[in-house]
Amino acid sequence: MSRVVRRLAVCLAFSTCCFLASWVALGTGPNVYFARWGPLYTIVIPVLLLEGVLTLGLFGVWELFRYWGWHRAIAAHLLFLAACTAPLGLALAGSLQALPSVFSWLRNPLSWLVGLPLVFWASRGVIRKPRTASRFVRNAFLTASPVLAVVTISGAWATLRYSGSPYTDGPLAPALPGSAQIRVVWVVFDELSQAIAFEQRPSNLRLPNLDRLKAESFYAVAASSPADATLVSMPALILGQDLTEAKPLGPDKLLLRRPGLSPAFPWASVPNIFDTARALGLNTALAGWYHPYGRLLNHSLTQCYWVAMLRPFGLEEPFDTGPRSDTTPERWWSQIADLPMIRYLRPKSPETLRRRERIERFLWLLQHARELVADPSIGLVLLHLPVPHTPAIYSRSKGALAAEGPLSYLDNVALADQTLGVLRQAIEQAGLWDRTALLVSSDHGWRTRMWRGAADWTAEEEAASHVDTSDVPFLLRLPGQTSGLRYDNPFNTVITRQILNRILSGQLKAPEEMPHLIQGLAAEVRK
Repeated sequence: MSRVVRRLAVCLAFSTCCFLASWVALGTGPNVYFARWGPLYTIVIPVLLLEGVLTLGLFGVWELFRYWGWHRAIAAHLLFLAACTAPLGLALAGSLQALPSVFSWLRNPLSWLVGLPLVFWASRGVIRKPRTASRFVRNAFLTASPVLAVVTISGAWATLRYSGSPYTDGPLAPALPGSAQIRVVWVVFDELSQAIAFEQRPSNLRLPNLDRLKAESFYAVAASSPADATLVSMPALILGQDLTEAKPLGPDKLLLRRPGLSPAFPWASVPNIFDTARALGLNTALAGWYHPYGRLLNHSLTQCYWVAMLRPFGLEEPFDTGPRSDTTPERWWSQIADLPMIRYLRPKSPETLRRRERIERFLWLLQHARELVADPSIGLVLLHLPVPHTPAIYSRSKGALAAEGPLSYLDNVALADQTLGVLRQAIEQAGLWDRTALLVSSDHGWRTRMWRGAADWTAEEEAASHVDTSDVPFLLRLPGQTSGLRYDNPFNTVITRQILNRILSGQLKAPEEMPHLIQGLAAEVRK
């Protein structure tokens, strides 16, 4: 009986290593804030079931080999050692999630040059003494089984603390009667750089819709964002307050901190731009990504559609089909695709999988964005769209969404331009253009230092990145405006809320009023 238990323990350790990335990721970091659905149903239960099936399958094969007397054959030991390359490689990748810099270096093909001598030595030992190597690996699995059990329990426990309702979107605010005479459509293109889109645009990048809007808008050339990260920048823009920190404290709570020694406060506890709009008798709506808007701002919104950001390796989840939808095929592919060197193959490399997921999320958001901007009953619409943020999902050469190929940030900028054209067409076709104020900006610029050196970084991106890409666009077209107005003075877009408040209340009607207004608001922020 003890031998049977030992074999079961080895098989369980084998299968746990295959999904170690999930348990490590669950047990570390503020991952639950960024989850669309409860990880208990999307990760913990599916992974446990997969581990159970794999454990029983491996144990059954082992017992059959013993029954037929094949377990002593050299071929059986070689087969076992070959099978072990998968869990050992996945366990290495999973355990290194807590060390991003080391993990990034090991995923570089050049790192294999360092490991070649070790691989050669191990292969030589396996070929010369397969029985000894097989026994060593089995003992290693057995010895590691208590540690693996602790990692599994800690990862599962981290999700049980927030199981159930915290992942459910809260009730929306009741719709108000009537239609808005003055509407605001606020488009935030995530990581859109002012330099790349306008001032230092590469010659091979055409952006007709942005250029058309620029010609009839208040156009700022030196606008900066509240922060260089979406986690801080979007709350700062929506609240109209300068923030220094944003800390997730669960699936439905984000703790914010202002400059100085002021105490931190939950995002949902402070009135925001949507509350101001509703006080003016206007309906409000939001379609966005990254932040769980439906859990934090639902009480201020008449309509809300949001998707989670792309989840890291081991935490894959569906985005709109419910918490209990089947993600088993995707999870298997995600696990296999992250094996060393396999990730560089097509069509199932991690980059391709992530691009396909981003395309799915983007199209879903765009569909609802078109509906919202064409709805005359909504007075304020915020669209926080995941382009041109990496990964690139558009090909300029093909003029279509794409999941494969050497796509770049510039391709995604072209997609942002195309998206603007789609939204404008929807507003015009609904007959709302003349009473709609349209603001196009971003939450932060293009963070080249973050993305340079990534597996999908292209030569085109490298050539375009040697300029200051930190500033963001700020194009505001007021209702009825037909000519452009350039503004050269620097300012922080944290004052966006105050500007939009004045438009919705009817206080701001002409673009010529903007320079004086910006100067006054910027002075208030400095105080």
